[in-house]
Amino acid sequence: MKEQQTARGSFPWHDLMHKACRELGWSPRSFWQATPKELQMALNPTGSPAKHAFSRSTLDDLLRRFPDQQEPPTP
Repeated sequence: MKEQQTARGSFPWHDLMHKACRELGWSPRSFWQATPKELQMALNPTGSPAKHAFSRSTLDDLLRRFPDQQEPPTP
């Protein structure tokens, strides 16, 4: 799978998923269900400096470029 491109280069999906699964013990499903803020907070507990902090502009850019797909309503 190709890494998604952002304005600043490749987004490190593989690295983040690896950390979540190995360091936090999350399943891949848990990783993909987490919000970016939840992932950031889990990987950088209070008092730890954030290495890969999401700025609001980065999040807005990602939301604009990769919007959530709306599922069709079920009858």
